[in-house]
This record gives sequence, structure tokens and C-alpha cells, in this order.
Amino acid sequence: MSVLTRLSLKYRILIGLLTAAIAAAGIISTAQLKQELMPSVEVPQGFVTATLTGASPDVMVTEVTEPIENALRGVSEVQSVTSTTSEGFAQIVVSWSFDADKTQVEAELRSAVESTKSLRPESSTAELNTFSLDALPVLTLGASSDTDTATLSKTLTDSVLPALSQVDGVQNVEVSGTREERVEISLRQADVEALKIDTASIEPTLSAAGIVLPAGDVTSGTGEISVQVGSQLSSLDAIRALPFTTEDSTVLLSQFADVDIKEIPATSISRVNGAETLTLSVTKASDASTVSVAHGVTEKLAEVTPALPSNVVFTEIENQAPYIEQSIHDLSVEGGLGLIFAVLVIFLFLASFRSTIVAAISIPMSLLITMVGLNVGEYSLNILTLGALTIAVGRVVDDSIVVIENIKRRQGNGALTIEGIVGSVGQVAGAITASTLTTVAVFLPIAFVGDIVGQLFRPFAVTVSIALVASLVVALTIVPVFAYWMLRRPSKPMKRERFVRARAAQAAWTARQEEAAEARWARQSAKLEAKNEKREQRGKSALPVPGAAPGVVAARGDGEEGSPYDGLQRAFVPILDATLRHPRRTIAAALALLLLTGIGATALRSDFLGSMGDETVLVQQELPQGTTIDESLAGAEKLEAVLATKGSVETFVSSIGTGGAGGFGGGGAESTSITVIPAEGQDAETVANSLRADFGGLSDVGEVTVTTAASSALASDVQLAIQGNDADSLSQAATQLGDAVKDLPGVTAVSNDLSTGGNVVMVDVDRSKAAGYGYTQATVGQAVSAALTGTPLGTVRLEGVDRDIVIAPTQGPVALDQLALMQLPVTAVQQQRAITDATDAFTEEQETKAEEQEAEAVAQMQETVDDAVEARDTVSAQLGELQTQLATLQTAPLTPAVPDAGSSMTPEQAAQAERDAQISALTDAIAQAESGIEQANAGVDAAVKAQEDMAAQSLEAKELQARQEGLADTKATPIRLGDIAEVREEATPGAITRNDGARQVTVSVTPAEGQLGTVTQAVYAATDGLELPAGVTFVVGGASADQDESFQQLGMAMLFAIVLVFLIMVATFRSLMQPLILLVSVPFAATGAVALLLLTDTPLGLPSLIGLLMLIGIVVTNAIVLIDLINHIRERGSSVHDAIVHGTRLRLRPILMTAAATIFALVPMSLGLTGGGVFISKPLAIVVIGGLISSTLLTLVLVPVLYSSVERRNDRRAAKRAARKERKAEAAAEKTALAAAPAGS
Repeated sequence: MSVLTRLSLKYRILIGLLTAAIAAAGIISTAQLKQELMPSVEVPQGFVTATLTGASPDVMVTEVTEPIENALRGVSEVQSVTSTTSEGFAQIVVSWSFDADKTQVEAELRSAVESTKSLRPESSTAELNTFSLDALPVLTLGASSDTDTATLSKTLTDSVLPALSQVDGVQNVEVSGTREERVEISLRQADVEALKIDTASIEPTLSAAGIVLPAGDVTSGTGEISVQVGSQLSSLDAIRALPFTTEDSTVLLSQFADVDIKEIPATSISRVNGAETLTLSVTKASDASTVSVAHGVTEKLAEVTPALPSNVVFTEIENQAPYIEQSIHDLSVEGGLGLIFAVLVIFLFLASFRSTIVAAISIPMSLLITMVGLNVGEYSLNILTLGALTIAVGRVVDDSIVVIENIKRRQGNGALTIEGIVGSVGQVAGAITASTLTTVAVFLPIAFVGDIVGQLFRPFAVTVSIALVASLVVALTIVPVFAYWMLRRPSKPMKRERFVRARAAQAAWTARQEEAAEARWARQSAKLEAKNEKREQRGKSALPVPGAAPGVVAARGDGEEGSPYDGLQRAFVPILDATLRHPRRTIAAALALLLLTGIGATALRSDFLGSMGDETVLVQQELPQGTTIDESLAGAEKLEAVLATKGSVETFVSSIGTGGAGGFGGGGAESTSITVIPAEGQDAETVANSLRADFGGLSDVGEVTVTTAASSALASDVQLAIQGNDADSLSQAATQLGDAVKDLPGVTAVSNDLSTGGNVVMVDVDRSKAAGYGYTQATVGQAVSAALTGTPLGTVRLEGVDRDIVIAPTQGPVALDQLALMQLPVTAVQQQRAITDATDAFTEEQETKAEEQEAEAVAQMQETVDDAVEARDTVSAQLGELQTQLATLQTAPLTPAVPDAGSSMTPEQAAQAERDAQISALTDAIAQAESGIEQANAGVDAAVKAQEDMAAQSLEAKELQARQEGLADTKATPIRLGDIAEVREEATPGAITRNDGARQVTVSVTPAEGQLGTVTQAVYAATDGLELPAGVTFVVGGASADQDESFQQLGMAMLFAIVLVFLIMVATFRSLMQPLILLVSVPFAATGAVALLLLTDTPLGLPSLIGLLMLIGIVVTNAIVLIDLINHIRERGSSVHDAIVHGTRLRLRPILMTAAATIFALVPMSLGLTGGGVFISKPLAIVVIGGLISSTLLTLVLVPVLYSSVERRNDRRAAKRAARKERKAEAAAEKTALAAAPAGS
């Protein structure tokens, strides 16, 4: 290391320029560092949100949650899977190990969720999201106006969001709380039936409309051009004009449906100070600075606001920037105060302005180098890294103090030379290097600490490590150069009178020391002589006795000669001498002190990470299951009315219908969360107590829980995880455990996640009957859902806004007794069966008609025969009559007649001939007339009958043909829901929680600040032996389990740190025993730490444990420097006692200086004067201060005593070995002499 110092002194100008360059780089890096509240933490958790509209919690678990849980548990890195399932909704939280590759795990989880598609109902959805602190909004604003929310939302979307999105570092800007709109298609049933629209074709036709399909490329003069087929729907008119094909023609959607944009019923409401508002949430990019983004958004909003309508008002709900800036400012102030105190301490000890400047230069240089390192490592400036810098202020000056003090001490009143500086630095270089490395080494185990603790404190460890290494480099390079420049002129020599007095005082003190040394030598000699007498009596060899008293001065250069003892040394050396004379008493007192430390540690309160200083009050309201959003609003308004009258409340923000789920689900319309921001100067716990009393007197407000953000932050609840298979037993156990712990001291709130059950309408489908009609349980559910809530078709972009498009519900809200009468859509089975039935009926009718026609034909034939017979009989009768007439005429006497002239007949003959002629004519005429009439009648009858038969047959043929053609269009008659299902009302759980497949209820116990450990022990005691229902078990977890795991990990880190420190000291001292002596000071660091924690009533948490981890490296640094000098003095021949006395007195000043500088640098932080980052820095500073005080005092007293005891024992052993060797040599010499003597002599 002296080579580094020699080179620095050789190239002093270069070192000066490098110093300036490093300072400039540090200032630039400080300005470039991102400003955050906390380090970036990647939480190894994923959230799967799943939905199945209308499904009860039990159905959701069976159909959706279980398949997803099983798939997630199949991923190798997954550690636990927890789900909460409510009506139609499930949230599954999956956790994996911190050291797993997040990208790979996410890909496997997404694949697992995707693989469950075939196992879940087709209408269900599932989406995986991961969480990071960077995803939290950096700025949340409430926007209100006297217009409706739709108009305000459009104003924000059109004017504000685009402007804010352009701010550098903004990742996303979202508007929530808007009453969203959707496109609703309402079918007119009468028109659907009149136009013969196939209702089954409506959904696929609408879903496929507006899809643009790529169809390859074509070649043009300028190259290849993509071909796209189709166009998107961009207006309501385009939707109304969608064509549908019917039997007869093509009709438009508008001919049988109404298409309108309608407001979606609200499922959540956001309100600020009792007025409904819209919320703007701004998230930043992962590599952006929170403060820069928040300021950029605020400035841009100020530019945009004047152009908005005058009635738009923005209210700041949450802004991380002021708190971050205040924390950084406060920590910077505390660091600056610490720096001033450290410099003052150095000045008081060195009593030299120039020496103080040279030593103190290491503080800003080390911090600026650290800033460069943080910038290169892409770390942010947050309360942990800044807290580390503040704590490092007092520590980074230690090495420089040792170097400057050694330079000044060796310089004395002489001139300062390069060789003198190199020699002075070289004398302590090894010690300060070892001490710095031990302090840095204790932070190495932090790299192996898992979970959130490792992620939070790793930047802290890196920051302190960089600062300490930088301080070592500065002490070995820059400080010697500046010492050469500023300390070359020796200080003014003492006046002769003062010098004479100092010399006299030095001589008197030396005389007293010599007398004391002579007395010690006399006592030791007397003891040794008494022991030797006893040894001689036992036949043992005598122990060596010193021949003279040892001197009290050593070689020049260690300060004993030429420099008088100062008052501090003169006061301390007698104390040291007394402890060296009584080592057993000293060690016994130390052990007693250690025992008291252990006893005091049991009285410490404990917590996890403590309060972040968030003074927000959280109000959670839970109304009965089934409460509507309007009823929840009415309940929330009662709480808001109380808040509006509280002068201690500045702002309150209500989220109705969210349950405070933070965007991750889990709340319903019955849940309301209200964030209350107290007025300036108001204590959050006081406000919370007041609100608990006020809300307790209200009626019809459900269950109201009031907690502070401080007690709710960073998972500070003690959780009792209850598992069992029976819901009633779980509910009973949750009540028992809640009653057992609610009145424990330190408990501020007790709640559980067993939500209030409600009633649900169960549609119990008869699977056999349903299958007979072509239904399944799923299709029945979808049909009921479509009738009551509508059918989603996707999204459509209208006027630049994406809107959901749905077929409106056909039924709307109905009474329970009407649900069973609801008609179900006709299935393909029903339709096919209807066609089959119609075809069978038609065939049967045809067969019947054929039989009827055959019978009719037979009857007609018989009738014809009968007519013929009848006609024959009539003719026969007529013929008989005519024959009778003829016979009568023939037998009648003749009347003579005059014959014609020239006739030769006689009168008789003439008369006879005349009669014959008359008879013949009459007969012929009658016969002909009758025959003609009969023939005419028969012809008419035959013609009429043939015509009638032909017409009837033609009509029947047409009717049959029409009926046959219409068979394919036969429509089945819809059935009612009650025909295949039983509709009844049943009680159901509000939500079902499962952990790794087992049903679980969690009782959360919120402790007061700093009471986590006390409450945890009280919870164990209160629940021990509690008789729970059969089959129910519980375990205590939550923050208490996290605390136990983190404490265990840090405990292992401390053991590992001790091993590393021991190895470094072994390499430094080349001894096993001396490092063990130095490690004795480590436990005693806890003495002061525990005492100061008790005095300040500070709980033991993770920051305190980090402070104890730091102490492991800090407390041995002074001991290393001390033992190193003692060893150097002994190497020049001094006795153990003198080396201890002179080494300790010479290191007294630098040890006290370094300890005091560190202590006073941490005093502002330990007092929490400004409050910034107090939850981390204050307990850490208290532990370090207390530990340094006790360890420093014990280092100066106990370590010399232990060193003296061990080395004296080693000396005695060495003396014994030397005596044995001497005796052996004498015996060998005697043997040789005897052998060489002449025989017989």
C-alpha cells in the first residue's frame, strides 16, 4: 500500500487534477441519478384473473379455478398457489422463488394458463399479470366538472391524455371511473319471425363482420403490395347495413334490430370529497425517475388546463414526488449535520484547522465517488441508498483520521517530508486496509439473502461498500498529497516555559510509571520465586525470573520520546493498568455485562420493516353479499358525511365497488375503500381512533374497519391461515380465533376474508332430459346468460374509441317465478326431430289418402253397376207397360174407317192400319224420348263427376306437393327452462379462498406500530389449546412469518460475516488466536445497541439487524488498528505489558476520534430530526451508535486484557519450551562430556 502512497506523492499534480475530475463526475452523477422512494423490487408473484359470467362461487371453483390451479402448480419454480373465487370471478395468486428467472417463469405460467382452455367452459376467460413496484402510479389525479362523466371523459381522452403521454418517462396514462359505453344490438322479435331470420346465424355473422384478412402480395410497378380483404366497421350505420340472407332474399340488420350506443351499468364509482370524479393514473417507465415524471406531468397539466372548459377541476389524490423529495431533503440535511458534527469532532481532537481539512476531505470525495458508482451501476437515489450515504458519512473519515493522526504524531515538531509521510502511511496502511475490508465483507452475505429483504437492502450494502472502499483509496492517495501540501510547515515550537513544564510533567509521569513497573516486577518476581520453590520440591525445573524491570519507553517514531503524554492518555492509562492487574475481574464483569445484554434483549419490542411515515388512514366497508352498487353508494355516503365534518381530515377518496383491491380484483359491489388524508399536523393514529368511534355509532353501514397505512404497509399483519373442507367449520373457527385475539394488547384491528354469504338462484339442470333435447348444462347456462345479460361479440372501433359490441339481453331482469317459463333457443336436435316428425306425419297422411281413394273408387264402381241395373229395371218396366198397352190396343175392337180414295182396303182394314200406325209411332216416340233423356242425363252426370274428380285430384296433388316442399322448413317449438331444469333459490358463500388446493380462511390481526413481535407472541398464547371444529387446522403466518424468515436469514448472514471477518484478520495477523481475541468485541457491540434501543423505545426490526450486521465490521476496525500497533511495538523488543500500555495509549486518540466522528455523524439521523426515511435510518443509526459506544470502550479495556492473558500464557509456554530445550541441551552436553571423559576418570 505504501507504493500507492509513494506514487501519489510523486505525481501530486495529477492526483490534484484527478481529485477535481472525480468531484465533477460525482456532481454530474448526482444530478443524473433517478430519484425514487424505494429501490426497484421485483415481486415474484403473478395474478391470474378468470371470469365466467353468472357462475356461482362453487361452479367457478369446479369449472375454472381448479383447472388453472392444477396447471400452475405443475410449473417447477412455483412455491404456492392461492385463489379467491366469487360469483363469476376468480383471482389466483401464484408465487415463485426470488432467485428464479422471472421471464422464464412468466412464459411457463402463461403456457400453463393457456393449456387450460380445453378444460374450462368456452365462455370463460383467464389472463395472467405480474406485479412490480414500478407498476404503481407515480401520480394520481381526480378530475371533476359540472358536466356528465361521459363528456368529461371525452375531454380528458381527447385533450389531456395525449399531452400527458408525451411527457418524457411516462409509460401509461389511464382514466378510470368513466361510465363506459357499448354498442347494443336489440333484436325485434316480431321482425325476426316475419323475415324468417335464422337466430342461430346472427351471432356468427356479426362476429365475423369487420374482420380484415391478409391475402398475400401482388406485384406492382413499385414492388410488392400487400393484399387485404375486407374492411373494418367504423360507424353505427355500417353495422346497421350488415346483410343477412333469408329464404327469400337478403335483408339488412336494421330491418329486424335496433343498433345504438348505450351506457354500461356502473360496477364501480370513484369519488373525491364526496363528489363523483374521474381518476387519472400515471405510471412511469422502469428506467424513468419518479420525481422527474411527476414534475413533468404536473407542468404539462398546468399547460393544458387553460385550454379545457373552465369547469374542469383537478385534485391531487396521490403524488410520490413530494414525499420522495422531502425524504431525500431530510436525509441530506441529516447527512449534512452529521458531516458538520464529524468535522467538529476531528477538529476538537486534532486541534488543527489544516489537519481537520485534510482529514475531512475524504468525506465529500468518498461520497462523490460513491455517486459515480451508483450511476454506473444504474442504482437510484432513494431513502435506502441515501440513508447508506448518510450512515457512511461518519465511517468514511476513519481511515483518513488514522492516517493524519499517525502523520502528525510521527512528525512531531519536525519538518514533514515525503519519506516521512510514506513511512507514516505505510505503518497503518495494512491495518486500515484490513479494517475497511472487514467492514465491507460484512455486507457480502446480503447478496445471498433472499426475498424482499435482499432486494431492499442490497442497494444499501452496495452503497456503503463503495463508500468504504473509496474512503480507503482516498486515505492512501489523496489525503497524503493534501497532507504534504497543507502540513509541510511545522507548527510553531512551544515556548520554553511551556516546554519545560511539559518535560517536567512527562518526567514525573515516567517516573511514576517506572515505579509502578518496578513494583509489578517485584510482585511478579516474588510470585515466580514462590512457584519455583514449590516446583523444586516436586522435582520440576524452575521458571525463568526476569533480571530487571522492563522499561517504559520504546523507539522514537512511536511518540513516546519527544512528545509528552496528554491529559486523555494520563487519565486512561491508570484505568488500563488496573484492568491489566485484575484480568479475571475484568473478564467476569464483561461476562456479567453480556448476560445483562441477553436479558435486556428479551424486553425489546420487534417489528418487520417499521412504518414508512405514511400518515394515511384506510377505511374498509363491507356490506352484505348481493348489495347493488347503488346501495353501496348509499352506505358509503354515510361514512363520507362523517368525514366531511372532521376538521382533522383534509381529503378523502372513495372507491365504491372495488374493495380496495388495487386493481387486482377481489372486491364486488358490496365493497368500498376510502383513503383518508389527515390535515397537516394531524396524527394518523389519532384520526383513526376518532373515526372508529364515529363510525361505530352509524347504522346500516355494514362492517367498517379503520386502519392506518403505517400499520397496513409492508405486510405488517399477523395472519392466521385456517384450513378445512367444511365451510361451516371454517366460519366457526374464524369466529373463534377472531374473538380470541381481538382484545389482545397492541391489536388495532381484526378481520377475515370470509365474506358474507348470499342467495343465488340455482338452475339445476336434469342432464338426461336436457340431453334428450340436445342441451348440455353449459349450453343451458349460456342461453340463460344471453337472455338475462346479453351476448358479447367483441369490440368495434367507432370514432377512434374501442367499444364492446353485444346482442342485448332478450329477457332483462325477471322475477324468480318467471325464470322457469323462459323459452330456450331451439337446438339442432329439436329442429331435426321436428322435421322428422313432420315427415312421418306427411307419409302417414299420404297412406291414409291412398286408402280413401281406393275405397272411393270401389264405391264408385259399385254405384255404376247399381245405376246400370236400375236403368235396366226401368227400361224393362217401361217395355212391359208398352207391351201391355200394345196388347190392349191390339185386342180392342176396331172402329171402321173410311179408306183413302183409291185404296183397296176395307174400312175395317183401314181402321186397323190406322191403329197400327198410331201404336207404332207412339211406341217409337216414347222409346226414343226416354232413351234420349237417359242418355243426356247419364252424359251430364258422367261429365260433371269426371270434372269434379279431376279438380279434386289436382287440388290434393298441389297441397301434398306444397306440404312436401315445406317439410325442410319445419320449425321446432321452443321448450321452457322449467321443462328440463329445476329453478330454486339457495344460500351460497360470498367467496371461496383456497391455498394449494385446500379451502382456507385467513384471520388478519393488525398490530400497532412496533408491536409485531409482542402481538405475535400474544396470538400464539391466546390460540394455544383452542378447541376448533373437527378437521380444521391453522398456522400463524403473515408478517410474523416473514419476520421470522428474514431474521433467520440475517442471522445466518451475520454468522457468515463473522467468518469472513475472521479470515481477513487471520490473513492480516497470520495468527488464529489474535483474530479470536478481536472477535470477542463483536458480542459486546450488542450491549450498547440493546441498551439504546430500550432507552429510545425503538423496536428491533430489519433496519436494526442491518445495523448489527454493520457493527460486526465496524467494531473490529479499531481493535485491528490497536493490535497491529501493539504487535509492532512488541517486535521491537518491548514486553507484553509495555506494548499493550503504549500501543493502547497511542491508539487511544484515533480510536476515540473515529468512534466519535461516526457517532456524532449519526446523531441527527438517530434523533429523526427531519423525519425523512426515519423507518430505515433511525433504528439503524441507534443500533450503530449504541454498539460503537460499548464496543469502543470494551475494545480499549477488554481486548488489551484478553491480549495480555493470551500472550502471557504464550510467553510462559514459550519459556517452558525454552527451559525444556535448555535442560535437554544441558543433558546432552553432560552425556557428551561423560562420553568424552577418559574411562575411570
